[in-house]
Formats: sequence, structure tokens, C-alpha cells
Amino acid sequence: MANRVTTEEIAQTSLFKGFTLDQVKDLLSRTGVLVKHFNRNDYVYLAGDDIDNLCVVINGKVQIVKEDIAGEKSILGNLQPGDTFAENNFAARHHSILSYLVVEDSDVFMLNFDRLTIKIIQDVELYSKFFNNLLEISGQNTAKLLAKVDILGKRSLRGKVMAYLEQESQLHNSPTFELPFNRTDMANYLDADRSAMTRELCRMRDEGLIKFEKNTFTLLKN
Repeated sequence: MANRVTTEEIAQTSLFKGFTLDQVKDLLSRTGVLVKHFNRNDYVYLAGDDIDNLCVVINGKVQIVKEDIAGEKSILGNLQPGDTFAENNFAARHHSILSYLVVEDSDVFMLNFDRLTIKIIQDVELYSKFFNNLLEISGQNTAKLLAKVDILGKRSLRGKVMAYLEQESQLHNSPTFELPFNRTDMANYLDADRSAMTRELCRMRDEGLIKFEKNTFTLLKN
């Protein structure tokens, strides 16, 4: 295991919720774990790759992206420290239709699907805990994708922007919040033209709907 990542850090992720540190150590010793360091602009996986590992971001940030043949990028979401990804490939092995782009230097730990299944199924308690956690994570990741679908379902650019800002406000439980995207990435997340989005943000500010300073936004009451 890479020196930069400790078993304690891995044990604190939602994938191992309810596990003791000794249980995590035992599981990792029996299944093996690969910790990889990725530099900014590396890809953990590219669309079309075979994915055979369950992955968790330990530090840094990874974006889930869909790229078209012209190289245009649509951001589906951010993966922060502690977030699990590629869990859908566990049950149904297939080529990835998405890419996982590293946007900040990151450490990712990976558990091989086959070795994990063979070893964890031998312990009923660990099996139950692990797959309950995995099911919860899968549900949370699906909810995030549905939130993006809700945004894209809005007909106007303003509707998309407002839907996104309202989601972030609810997530932070505050009318004031900091967005995880710069303007370019925000436009890619909304599938919008950056210049058009920036103009719309300024109009919304001038109309008293929002205020913002860099990435800090506030929703104003009408």
C-alpha cells in the first residue's frame, strides 16, 4: 500500500461503515488492495476501458465525464475524498461508457471485483455489512445522476442554472454556498455555452435573484 494512504483513512470511508479497524485490515489483507496516485489531467479510466476494480477516492478530486467524438466534455459529477465509484460494474461487467478524469492530484484505492467476491463471501458478517454499504452508495450515486437529469430537463438556460443553484443550496442547507466548479466546468455540467451562462448569471444578479463572488453564491428571496 502506498505510504501516502493509511488503512485508517480507508476504514473511514462509507464503503466500510460499521467495520472495525481490525475487520478492515483483515479484509484488505485477504483481498489485496491497490493504491494508485494520479496526477491532474490523468484518467483513472477512459470510456471503453474494462473496469475490474471497485474504486474509492482517498484524497484529491475526480470528475465523471462523458466526451463526444469531437472531444466536447459533459461533466456528470464530482467525486470527493471518500466517494466510491465504478460500483455498477461490480454486478454487471461491461466496458465503461464514462471517463473518470483527475482534476486534482489524487490517490485512489482499488479492490479487485473477483478477489473481493471470493474472499468476502467466506465471512457472512463482513459480506452483509459490505454489500449493505455498497447498496447504499449505489443509491446515493444514482440520486446524484437523477439530480443532473432534473437540471437537463429544464427547457431554458435560466431554468437549468436555477435548478442547479437550488440543489446546491439544499445540499448545503443554506442560501449561501460555494460551488465545486469553476465557470468552465459549471457550463460543462449544465451542458451550456460558457459565455451564455455567464451572461445569464449576470442578468439574474441584476434582477435580484442571486448574488455571487467568484464561486460563492447566495439565493435571494424574491
